[in-house]
Amino acid sequence: MQDMKITYIGHSGFAVRWDGHAAVFDYFQGEVPEFEKDTKIYVFASHAHYDHFQPCIFEWASKYPDITYILSSDIKYRIPEEISAEQVYYMKPGRRLELEEDCPVAVRTLKSTDEGVAFLIRIGERIIYHAGDLNWWHWEEESPRYNKLMMQSYQREIEKLEGRHIDVAFVPADPRQGEQYYWGLDWFMKHTDTANVFPMHNGQEHEVYERLMAQPETESYRGHIMHITGKNQIFEVAFPENGTARTE
Repeated sequence: MQDMKITYIGHSGFAVRWDGHAAVFDYFQGEVPEFEKDTKIYVFASHAHYDHFQPCIFEWASKYPDITYILSSDIKYRIPEEISAEQVYYMKPGRRLELEEDCPVAVRTLKSTDEGVAFLIRIGERIIYHAGDLNWWHWEEESPRYNKLMMQSYQREIEKLEGRHIDVAFVPADPRQGEQYYWGLDWFMKHTDTANVFPMHNGQEHEVYERLMAQPETESYRGHIMHITGKNQIFEVAFPENGTARTE
């Protein structure tokens, strides 16, 4: 399998390209990379919130005929008539989907702690995780009971990935949570074997990387955190030697 090329589109949106294939995650605004017309494209949307799903993704089908949509089941939108039912899959939490093609793609969903699902995707021999809004959403203004239930819900879902090797992960690190912004990412990294993690769901506050680098709790995995500095930034993840990433 060739290297993966990953483009940060914005917020929680990413495009991943490999071997004539592409996957686009949680697009809601920004510039999507140009693909070759015959590229096999998978479009993922983790839930219906406006910053993770926009109907304009269906317009891409007119440009790229070999396109498949994999959507959380909470997304209720009338699919345009020119897109066939065979091109769209809806997934509830805890489900599996296998697409047998020249590069087999298998999708598993976890239950979000907000809305919709997180995606665990096997692409050939590689594993990609996109959290959507599955995160440890601790808020100081909420009650202790709420925050305890949130902690338990998040840890219960990540427990399903305990020790799992993941090549590329997209995980929230949201500055709106104050001092708790890193809790979800930290728990994820310490309970999975993740080679490259992209902090996301932070709008344009990309200084979250510097905060993570200075956070004592991240010392054991700092070398695995990707440094996002702005939209349209491209990363290349090299396989199979060491699974590390380099920026263009």
